[in-house]
Amino acid sequence: MSRPRTTPDSGDLPAIAALQAMDEVAWTQLQDLYFRRVYFFVKRWVDNHQTAEDLTQDVFVGAVKGIARFDPAFTLDQFVFGIAKNRVIDHFRKHKLPLIPAKGDPDSSKSAIWIENLAAEASEPPPRELVTAEDARRRRKVLGDILRSFVGELWDAGEFQKLMVLEYLFVLGGRNKDAAVRFSIPDEKHVAGIKFRAIEKLRGLARQSDPNHSLFLGLWEPGAR
Repeated sequence: MSRPRTTPDSGDLPAIAALQAMDEVAWTQLQDLYFRRVYFFVKRWVDNHQTAEDLTQDVFVGAVKGIARFDPAFTLDQFVFGIAKNRVIDHFRKHKLPLIPAKGDPDSSKSAIWIENLAAEASEPPPRELVTAEDARRRRKVLGDILRSFVGELWDAGEFQKLMVLEYLFVLGGRNKDAAVRFSIPDEKHVAGIKFRAIEKLRGLARQSDPNHSLFLGLWEPGAR
């Protein structure tokens, strides 16, 4: 499932009436448009990635519960990010966490009051480049974790030849035919099988690490394996 541009145009937004009618397509569209923006907003205040994702999901649960009372005097952005702000406040109150200013706020003297006075402008969509940078940082971390897990499994299983073959193919860019010769593998198809199974394993690990479909967009496109 692809996620559109960082800031949606009004023509991209689902109709309020469709959301209030609990139209599945409209709600999928809303999450596609807003998930990354809401996550990044929450992540400004909550360092832990999983907690930020959980709070982001709570925002959409809150939107479902509150859409019947949607006030047309406000925009959909204000509705969604208003819920996001409240979820952050609730999180800090519930866990009695120390109140610290958001990242980038140089005035630490506000630490005792910032959460009660989140400015309206804080609900504005974050700049595109910041969202892109955060996405890239998260992808790098998850990919590193995935590769360590995969290599660790092969190492623990004593599959050292497979590790060398995969390093040759993926890191050095070698061809299947050359790998068969280099590692004394009698059938080139066996090399292709090692490569295929590794890709499938890594693809599966990536999907498990991306439950909200926000990191590896190509894995969730229609027709993706």
